[in-house]
Amino acid sequence: LGARTAITPDVSTVSSSWQPASRPTQYRLLTADECRLLAIRNAPFADELDHHPENSAPQSHFHKKTALAEEARRVRGYAADELRNRAAGDALESFYKLMEVEGQVDLLQQSQAALQTQLATAEKAVKGGLSDRADVNTLRRKLDQLESQAAQVGSGAVALSAGLAGQLGLDATDPNPIWATDPLVVTGANPEATQAIATGLHYRSDLNLLRTLLAQKNAGGELSNAVFLGVNPLLANTEPGNPFTGLLTIFHHEPKAATAKLQRQLRELLATRERQAIAEIQAAVATVRGLRGAVVAKATELQTVKARIQEVDKSVQAGLAGAASELAATRQDELKVQGELLALVAQWQIANTRLRQAMGTLIRE
Repeated sequence: LGARTAITPDVSTVSSSWQPASRPTQYRLLTADECRLLAIRNAPFADELDHHPENSAPQSHFHKKTALAEEARRVRGYAADELRNRAAGDALESFYKLMEVEGQVDLLQQSQAALQTQLATAEKAVKGGLSDRADVNTLRRKLDQLESQAAQVGSGAVALSAGLAGQLGLDATDPNPIWATDPLVVTGANPEATQAIATGLHYRSDLNLLRTLLAQKNAGGELSNAVFLGVNPLLANTEPGNPFTGLLTIFHHEPKAATAKLQRQLRELLATRERQAIAEIQAAVATVRGLRGAVVAKATELQTVKARIQEVDKSVQAGLAGAASELAATRQDELKVQGELLALVAQWQIANTRLRQAMGTLIRE
């Protein structure tokens, strides 16, 4: 036992002459579509599902075995597509986060340069005997804050690039970071929830997997049981030693009852997943629409700040007292609003990606 003690950071070993890492000059250029396709190609376990040995019938002429193999191929194909759709969504989200962070790095560098100029002018004025109207200490503190923020954002860009490279199966030994080449824009009209829901219910692989099982003569048998094991092991027909023993025993003694039970469970699971899909799509549509409105408002704010800069610049040209300081501060406001707009557009792109993922269309574009 003991009493509380103060927790304070020890930075005595950190050099005061620390310099930020230099920015790379060479990048691996990547478009959003290339990102999506590489993520689909490298989706974990998707290829294994497509090439599962039970997807092909053994060398025989039994129609029943051939039909079972075809059923397994279709079911596992939908499962593989679900993995690919999810991988594409995750990779594109990283892609747009990387775009935002790299854009923020540039804006922070511009803001630092402007503050350094403003600080140098203020220090020169103070040394010349003028009053400290610009508040030199405040400027120094702001510059320190920007340097700390720039260090964090810069390291974040490196981490995002490395993570995205791993998601896409790119060469991990390549020292060149990824550079997203697509324009960061808000495109198209607002999505309509009704149309988006209809598209999602038609294309989503997880729903089509369940529909395929329901359409089978014995409601999918062991494949259905495997699906229920994935949802919750207690839903499946299991016995110690062999997860399929219970199911096979039921089918042997009461095949109609077993099939009816599986069909009921599959219908309930499908209805639940459809409700979840509708809710996901509705939420994604609302987010996309809301972010579009936020982008429009922020873009208007940016134009207002730009107009104010032009007004203050005229005052500077006229030699009005204090106009130069106000101009510097307003330009800092402009960079701040530009950063906020950049973040909102990136969030819109991510929300749009999540909508397409919820609709199951990322693997079909």
